[in-house]
Amino acid sequence: MPKTEKRSMSWLLRYLKPVKGRLAVLLIMLLTSTGLQLLNPQIIKRFIDTAASGGVLTNLIQLAGIFLVVAVFNQLITVAVSYLGNDVAWRATNQLRGDLLKHCLRLDMRFHNVKTPGEMIERVDGDVTSISNFFAMFIVQVIGSFVLLAGILGFMFSVNVPIALVMTVFTLLSILFMVFIRNLGVDSSKNERAASASLFGLIEERIAGIEDVQANGHVPYVMNRFYRTMRTVFRKGRKAWLLRVIPWNTTVVLFALAVTAVLLLGVHYYMEGLISIGTLFLIYQYTQMLNDPIEMLGDQVQEFQKAKSGMLRSRELLSMQSEIEEGAEEQLPEGPLGLEFSQVHFSYNQDKPVLQDINFAIKPGERLGIIGRTGSGKSSLSRVLLRLYNLDRGTIRVGGTDITKLSLQALYRRVGMVTQDVQLFDGTLRDNLTLFNGNVSDQMIKETTDRLGLSQWINSQPEGLDTYLAAGGSSLSAGEAQLFALTRVFLTEPSLVILDEPSSRLDAATEGMLQSAIDQLMKRSTGVIIAHRLATLEKVDRIMVLGDGKVLEFGAREELASNPASHYARLLITGREEELA
Repeated sequence: MPKTEKRSMSWLLRYLKPVKGRLAVLLIMLLTSTGLQLLNPQIIKRFIDTAASGGVLTNLIQLAGIFLVVAVFNQLITVAVSYLGNDVAWRATNQLRGDLLKHCLRLDMRFHNVKTPGEMIERVDGDVTSISNFFAMFIVQVIGSFVLLAGILGFMFSVNVPIALVMTVFTLLSILFMVFIRNLGVDSSKNERAASASLFGLIEERIAGIEDVQANGHVPYVMNRFYRTMRTVFRKGRKAWLLRVIPWNTTVVLFALAVTAVLLLGVHYYMEGLISIGTLFLIYQYTQMLNDPIEMLGDQVQEFQKAKSGMLRSRELLSMQSEIEEGAEEQLPEGPLGLEFSQVHFSYNQDKPVLQDINFAIKPGERLGIIGRTGSGKSSLSRVLLRLYNLDRGTIRVGGTDITKLSLQALYRRVGMVTQDVQLFDGTLRDNLTLFNGNVSDQMIKETTDRLGLSQWINSQPEGLDTYLAAGGSSLSAGEAQLFALTRVFLTEPSLVILDEPSSRLDAATEGMLQSAIDQLMKRSTGVIIAHRLATLEKVDRIMVLGDGKVLEFGAREELASNPASHYARLLITGREEELA
């Protein structure tokens, strides 16, 4: 076995360790089932020979009864083996699914920017399902097939050596051929899975943007893309299937030759009086039984090719490393946290800088308002602060500590962010507000939603906090979604808050109420407010104006407002807020 194959199998077998007890039971049941399969032809042989020699009817009835009991018992064990095999496979591969999902969630945003959700579903579930299907039948069919083959050939050598040799040659040729070509369809199967991932990515992307697709009349374009992608899936799938069925077709030809030779030899020995009619039937029965494990092995070669492509893709995904390396420090100073950017440079693509030499500092408890035209780098500041991306160079300090020295959990415990978009998860209203944190009391939720003006909407729900919400956010209006996101952050009681356009979707009355709630929150935290509306920044302590990823000006709000030469003052005088859009 090649080294890469050994590594793949050893990597995968570690997922079977938690179910090794079930595996032992499964193997015992499998051996029992195989023994019973080998026993039944022996019973039929005795039945035929007894009947042919004019045996006693009682003996024949006893043999028929034994045959029936063995057949029923064997069928029950076969069902149990199939159930236990699937149970073992799902228990083992569900752990792999969990590891893949956890690994994906820990990868940085550069990875997620180039991978569609549909593709990741295919990676986490589709590839692992191929592995699971192989594992479910591997123990039952592959190991069982080898045990059955050994038993059949062993019995046949005790019955007739020449016929046993013919069957052995057929068996060895079939197995050697399957081993030789076992990797024939792996690359094609891998390409087939990649094509399926592209299809799922296309479907997910278009359904997620259904409003834009319908409103702009893009349905024909989407269907054209869909048909072209489906054509690719069909072509790659057809090629993979053709390569996978070669082992099965080969065994069919070999089996036909083997059966012909065995039957000719058996009839010859019977005509010569060397074997009985019962023995001739036994030879025929074992020859037919020989085909079943060979076919099963052929089927499993196909499953192996699909499973191996899944293993390779899963290992490839798990080998990817996040650019974000966690620090070890867990503690930050109590109370509001200061914030400092020192010579920060950042770009999503190397040839296009987004932030250039950003330098500023705010003290604990201060509020910083950030304004600038679209594309000036405002949102990028928050992303690098939350370590969604690594800096090209420079340092960001929170509470005097370099954020690269902090563990991510330590950073997220103390820094909260409200974005313009809100994501709902399958769960109750309470779960969505607390993000499944059971330590947040209903009283705290009520007090926070009262301050934010969201309590009236909650009370209007059929079951209050126990109301089930669907994923996606369609059950909330734009304004409610923004209040919802604010509530989530308020409940974490952060020491540094980033508000990205906190009132962009709110009416004037709700914005006034929201501003009051924000004032209360800011009394115990430092605030960074990214805004287009200048009215949102009336109560900040400092203003920073960004342009083309650079700091155009930074200073106390009142000083900049009273300086006619400042960008901020000119915006206040002209009132042309659209210049920042």
